[in-house]
Amino acid sequence: MNTSFLKKTSVDQFETPWKHFVIDNFLPKKDFKAIQKHLCSVADGYQKRENDSFDLNFMFLPNLDLAKFFLGDKFKSFLEETVHQKLEIYEEGLVQLRMMTPNSPPMPPHIDDQEDGRSLVCIYYLSPNWNPASGGELLLHQDDIATQIDDSKIIQPLENRMVLFFADNTNWHSVTKVKNWNRYTIVSEWLVQEAN
Repeated sequence: MNTSFLKKTSVDQFETPWKHFVIDNFLPKKDFKAIQKHLCSVADGYQKRENDSFDLNFMFLPNLDLAKFFLGDKFKSFLEETVHQKLEIYEEGLVQLRMMTPNSPPMPPHIDDQEDGRSLVCIYYLSPNWNPASGGELLLHQDDIATQIDDSKIIQPLENRMVLFFADNTNWHSVTKVKNWNRYTIVSEWLVQEAN
């Protein structure tokens, strides 16, 4: 995949309720449409972890060229320049294709606190034709108490949108119930390297 588009990518940074980044139209349209068509047709091969309260459907990203891109040095450099942190891929998760369906439970407010330290979560939305009745919004909460939708920032899962945020013990977030739609995302996680 030609990575030259990364140099021209526009990133919006927000501080409320906590620092996060939103990148719309991340991949060039032609590349995105081909990837979307392929990955949103994947129905088999998903795994689930035992005793997973989120009931996640996931697999290693089945498009090798795309996996190489999301694990590659150019993408890593793009992330590091965006968030001003040194990063290292979280090898347990690598890069995954995830699917939430109307049968999936909503993800309740939670934090993604890593034993290995702070991390950066990248969520890239694939699914077409989202509308408010589809559900699947990412909610960012001020804390573990203020988790009502009215008190939270809502990020719509629009196709070709990427969201970046730091996972630690303060960044509470959740995902609303998916309805009459399948929510396909590519997710990767990067450990933040502490300065010496």
